[in-house]
Amino acid sequence: MLRRLAPLLMAAACSKQAGPPPPPEVRLATDLPAPVVDTALRLIAQGGGPRAERVAGLPSGAEALTREGAPADAADVRWDSEPYGAIAAARRGELSPMPVTASDVPPLWRDPGRTWVAVGGRAVVLLVATDFLDGHPAPANYAALTQPWLKGKVALAAPTGGASLAHFAALYQAWGEARMQAWMEQLQANGAQVLDSDGDVRQAVVTGKAVAGLLSSDEAAKAAASAARVSVEYPNQRSIGTFVWPTALSRRKDARNADAAAQLAERLASRDIEQLLVARVPGYLPLRAGIPVPPGVTSAANLVVVSVGPAHIVAEIGRRKAALAAWAEQARKRR
Repeated sequence: MLRRLAPLLMAAACSKQAGPPPPPEVRLATDLPAPVVDTALRLIAQGGGPRAERVAGLPSGAEALTREGAPADAADVRWDSEPYGAIAAARRGELSPMPVTASDVPPLWRDPGRTWVAVGGRAVVLLVATDFLDGHPAPANYAALTQPWLKGKVALAAPTGGASLAHFAALYQAWGEARMQAWMEQLQANGAQVLDSDGDVRQAVVTGKAVAGLLSSDEAAKAAASAARVSVEYPNQRSIGTFVWPTALSRRKDARNADAAAQLAERLASRDIEQLLVARVPGYLPLRAGIPVPPGVTSAANLVVVSVGPAHIVAEIGRRKAALAAWAEQARKRR
């Protein structure tokens, strides 16, 4: 009996001697999926990096442009699923320079002031219900969405927040006001379904209420992984390109442990973490060349992309947000 108990007693003694785990050295605020973030933080700690704690509380979407003193502001490092918060914090002069490991991220997805950097992102894609094409080719560009055979059969999220708002603002910059206004009028005249969210767009396509939907690639990936017969198209590859809305990694100047915050940001900005994000969260794209992608995903490095920087997009949002909300409301009333 004593022989059997000896290993248990030794384990208990070791456990008592070990005590509780040491407190985290740095806090990371993020709205990215918890499982992939926790895995990243664990790998970083195991590799000799700082012990980090994930905290919630990021302002969502474009709200971050105007909200100050949010709970996430107590964090040392931020990794936003959209760059609104980082752009707002940079504008207020709250951020330290981005890490060296991010130097190979294409300039389009790095702050010119060197205060934040993207680690992966999502595209706005076309989700097509292939069983309802009736002999027509799958739409491959935005002009196709206004064709008569698609009258009432196109769905998109209202451009009032998130990636949809950023996407429409980017199109104003890429196309110019006249062409953008004409396209929006054509969508409205063609009975486009303007829905509340990308999830609603996905559901409309999957259930056959729409033939084509304009939505973020993470929602499209959910449909592609289901039993629905759909295809995912990266639009406008022969013209202005596909819109890609990046994540944003940043660290605060007033971090409580500046060295640990710098080390964490350095590790999170690495190619390994971008690859982890892309592998674990369906629909996210790598922005750097040479990062492997899962089946059905195309790297942003291999796409023609809308070449409008996030800061310019945010400025355009300030000019267009009210008008876009009015357009969405009018389009809903016309249906």
